[in-house]
Amino acid sequence: MLKSVEKSLCLVLCISVLSFPCIAWGYDNFKVSVYCRAQEVSHMAEPDWLQRRWEIISQQVNIDKVYLETHRDVILVDKETLEFAREFFQSRGIEVAGGITYTIMESNRFKTFCYTNPEHRARVQEIAEHTAGEFDEVILDDFFFTNCKCDLCIQAKGARSWSRYRLDLMAEAAQNLVVGPAKAVNPKVKMVIKYPNWYDH
Repeated sequence: MLKSVEKSLCLVLCISVLSFPCIAWGYDNFKVSVYCRAQEVSHMAEPDWLQRRWEIISQQVNIDKVYLETHRDVILVDKETLEFAREFFQSRGIEVAGGITYTIMESNRFKTFCYTNPEHRARVQEIAEHTAGEFDEVILDDFFFTNCKCDLCIQAKGARSWSRYRLDLMAEAAQNLVVGPAKAVNPKVKMVIKYPNWYDH
């Protein structure tokens, strides 16, 4: 008898939960943004891959905005995958922006592009243009720096200190390889440079 009552009560509770109208939930005092690395974004067009992960995450936290990274460690996410992922999130009321990490190999002491090397400079510009073509807002993750001391850098540095040379180089690269080309592709794009702040506190 007790087991029968328990089963009936359980059935009623399940029906009540399933039939209760879904209510959008959020937070009053802050918004939640999620940054998705290129390694994850590159899988987002796979059948059910994104859906399964979204179901797990969205049950735990209300997400307001998603950054879809287009490049990291020489992984460049293709246009079709970016469009699929953007539509997936926007159809669920999530704000979407782009992201770029200009690394060649993070595991090798955060190896970044050499902003003196003509081939690397062309690739940096290509990534900026590719990303600006997909998003009106793009954030550069905090690897927008250089620690290169190749022969090209040594020659270009001349008599300047390494600090002065790198400050000049990155200011030039930001304007001529990232912001300028991005704006040429998409005049509305907002480029956000997130400088590295790696401190123990």
